[in-house]
Amino acid sequence: MSKAYCIGHLKISDKERFMTEYAAHVPATLQPYQGKVIVKGGEVSYREGEDLGQLDVVIEFPNRESATGWMESDSYKKIVGARKENSTGPLIIIDGV
Repeated sequence: MSKAYCIGHLKISDKERFMTEYAAHVPATLQPYQGKVIVKGGEVSYREGEDLGQLDVVIEFPNRESATGWMESDSYKKIVGARKENSTGPLIIIDGV
C-alpha cells in the first residue's frame, strides 16, 4: 500500500486567527493517523501556472485510509471551521507512488 499525501495551497485572509485557531492545533490532530508535515511554507518558485496561495503544505500519511480518517476525524472537524473562515484554497489527498 502506498503512502498518501494531503496537499494544500491556501490564501490566508486573517493570518493571526488562522495560525492560532487552526494551524497551532493541526499537529495534535495528526498524531493518531501517523500524519507528518513534510512541507510548510517556504519559498515557492512558480515556473508555470498561476500563484496558488500564500501557504503551501504537504502532509504525509502511511496510506489513503489514514489521510481520509484524519480529515473526517472529530478532532479535525473541531478546527477545520477556523481554516475555512480564515483562508481559501484547495486541500487534496493524493496517493504516492
